[in-house]
Amino acid sequence: LVGGSGAEANRIEGNTLLGKGAQTYGVLMGGRRNVVTNNTIFGHAAIGISLSNAASSNLVAGNAIYSNTLYGIRLIGAAVDENRLIGNSIRGPGQNIGVDIAQGDGNLVYSNQVRGNVTQGISLITDAASNRIARNGIASNGANGVYLNGAFVNANIIESNTIFGGPSQDAGIFLLDGDAWGSSLCLAAG
Repeated sequence: LVGGSGAEANRIEGNTLLGKGAQTYGVLMGGRRNVVTNNTIFGHAAIGISLSNAASSNLVAGNAIYSNTLYGIRLIGAAVDENRLIGNSIRGPGQNIGVDIAQGDGNLVYSNQVRGNVTQGISLITDAASNRIARNGIASNGANGVYLNGAFVNANIIESNTIFGGPSQDAGIFLLDGDAWGSSLCLAAG
């Protein structure tokens, strides 16, 4: 399913999107105020759900997203702002990163289960700023539970998550080289 930058106020609900390794995306969205809910999205060659370009104020909730080659959910684009990722199950096997926010401000990643991804559970890189990562269950990812790295990765809030390592997980929360300026790590019980 593909929605361009003009796709607005659509609802994608209750579908099974099986990529069989040939389709690049399960859902590719560039518009505003769309809802993607209660879908099963798996086996795509790149990304389960991609919010790109000017995707803003979208809701991605209650989906089962697994075994997509690169990312379960990816947010990338200078105006990918104020999206809400709530109550999704995002897991491997074979999926590189659960949630990747490469650009965008004011996004909320809340109450998701992010487990068993090859490298990062949740990754904030490049220009990801002022995002909130809260009350997620993050477990058994190959490298890190939450990973922050980039010259403009700042003012993010990481709070009240429950993070469990697996046998090869490096860190629960990993801030690389001090680039995550002004980010807050609130170590409250999850």
